[in-house]
Parts: sequence; C-alpha cells; structure tokens
Amino acid sequence: MVKNSAQDPQDNSLQMKTRQYLVSGRRLPSKDDPNPKVISMRIFARNTVAAKSRFWWNLRRLNKLRPSHGQILAVQELFERRDTNVKTYGIVLKYQSRTTIHNMYKEFRDTTLNGAVSQLYQEMAGNHRAQPQTIHILRTSVLTKSADIKRGKTNQYRGDSIKFPIVKTVPRASHKKFRTVFKAKRPNLYRS
Repeated sequence: MVKNSAQDPQDNSLQMKTRQYLVSGRRLPSKDDPNPKVISMRIFARNTVAAKSRFWWNLRRLNKLRPSHGQILAVQELFERRDTNVKTYGIVLKYQSRTTIHNMYKEFRDTTLNGAVSQLYQEMAGNHRAQPQTIHILRTSVLTKSADIKRGKTNQYRGDSIKFPIVKTVPRASHKKFRTVFKAKRPNLYRS
C-alpha cells in the first residue's frame, strides 16, 4: 500500500504526537441517583480512543467506576492559545519502574504543552526505560518567573541577551552573473 503524502505528511521531528483531551463522564443514572456527578479529567493521549481508555483506567482506580456502570459525556481536544512563544513547562509525574513507583518533577522548554509532554515521554523512555502507559502526569504548570525554574538546563535559555552562534555559512557568489537560484553543484562549506 502506497501512502499519499498529502493525506499523511511525514513527521521528521521523531517526537511522539501527544494530544491533550478533556474527557467528561459520569455514572449511569439510577433510581437512587437520577443526576450523578460529572467527572472531568485532562488526559494526554495519541487519539480519542486512547484518551477514553485512559479515562476509564483512572476512574476505575479513583472512583471505582467501570465502563459498564458509566458513560462518557464528551471528549474535547484542548489547544494552546499562543503556540508561537517558547515557554518553560514544569511537569509533576509518577511512573512505574520494574521494582516500585517513583515520583518525579521535570522541566521542558517548548511552544506547547503537548510538545513538552512529548519530550517527557521521549526522555523517560531513553533515560528510565519507562513506557508511556506506566507514566502518570499528575500536574503541569507554565513557569513564568526565573525564580520558579529549578533545573539549570532550562534556566540557561532564559534571558533577553542570549545569542546563538552561526555555525555554518554558505558563501555567496562574488559576481551577479554567477548568482542563481539553483546550483548544479553543492557549495563547499569548509574552507581550507
């Protein structure tokens, strides 16, 4: 089967595409309780099916509610308001290792919370061998003040006077006659 590039664009970022959902559900109405309390949760998942599954997994442990005795009222995907600015996100999580449950706090720099959570899943897989289904995100926050940032690796990119060096420069042709949009030969970027 050939994939159509217009329908399924290739993602070169190598990040797990995590989305944020607000899932709302409740117990089934009964004679004793005709109007059950609505329970809403923010869930990070790849799609709506995984978000519903994660919702029921959490409800079973927190509220002793199973899918056969409850109903999902709404599943909404949440989006960022300003996804062009880089922000520092603090994430409190717990994960199940082979031996026990660990609590953890991590900080990430990204334009969206979904991107920061994707970075979290990649780092936890690489450094701790934790699979996404064993990671439970307890709380997320946007860190606006430098005093709130605890990790040095995220604090070093704060500030207005930060500058990045130009590592690679492409030499321009000296004369207008030799300048073209496309070159048949790649430029030599390393001068000897």
